[in-house]
Amino acid sequence: MSSPPLFLPLLCGTLATVSWSIGNVLSKAALCCIEPLSLLTGQLAVSAASLTVLSIWSGAPPRLSDWRAGLPGILQPALASGLSIFGLSMLPASVEAMLFAVEPPLIIFLAWFILGELPNRAIIFLCLLAVAGVGFLSWTSDPDPSAARGLGVALVLAGVLFASLYSIVVRVMSESVDTLRLTTASQIVAFALVAFAWIGFRPLPTLSVTIGDVVPVVGSGLLLLSIPFLLYGIALQRMSATAAALLLPLVPVFTAIFASIFLQETLTATQWLGAAAVLLSALGTPMALRSQPHGSEVSSHSRKP
Repeated sequence: MSSPPLFLPLLCGTLATVSWSIGNVLSKAALCCIEPLSLLTGQLAVSAASLTVLSIWSGAPPRLSDWRAGLPGILQPALASGLSIFGLSMLPASVEAMLFAVEPPLIIFLAWFILGELPNRAIIFLCLLAVAGVGFLSWTSDPDPSAARGLGVALVLAGVLFASLYSIVVRVMSESVDTLRLTTASQIVAFALVAFAWIGFRPLPTLSVTIGDVVPVVGSGLLLLSIPFLLYGIALQRMSATAAALLLPLVPVFTAIFASIFLQETLTATQWLGAAAVLLSALGTPMALRSQPHGSEVSSHSRKP
């Protein structure tokens, strides 16, 4: 029997990485005039609304009983995206994306620690390589009395941890819950949680919205959350998680390209060395998984549904 065609999943997976990258750059641009919590609240509102419309159109509207399926949304995007967007406000978009490239090896480590899926030596080496790369990426020779860069790196890495935990939880729950329903419920729960925090920190009477604010919020909400989540989900349905994970390192690569073009961001030679280490770790993870015992494959989709 011939193998299923890979053109569609590869196309969807690649388009998802492009969407995440553009969404990252658009979010960074929006942060110049919108504070992080307001931006995330708007992005989640757009994402939750668009996924709800899609669910209704597909004949499976969200139900009140779906709140249990939405609990992973506390991990991602509520905590993961919340922490990372505050980190993004302190870091170049390219550096933030490079830091997220440590997610695949981190998921493998968490799968071993939580699910008992033992990693081989190659995976352990790649995890250590990713840690070293993060160190180089966060290095700067410029004096930084406020330690903003270090705090930004810490926030993003905390976001990566919650996103990786989300992937472990979703790996288990997706066996009994439809992907679209799980993703929609998670986004709705995340929006409710973040909106509650936003109202508490910024009362509604102080809200002032302009068209200039709405456009980047809607654009980044669609390109960073709803659209790539769905595209990557299609890819995961039609190809192995290992093959899909091989596409993830494209996110920091595309982000660095778009950030260089549109935000005029540049990395130092030391940071490029760190970026190379992180990307090598992410690219090597799927190949290292091939020598794992059967059943050790873990779905890696954190900024992914």
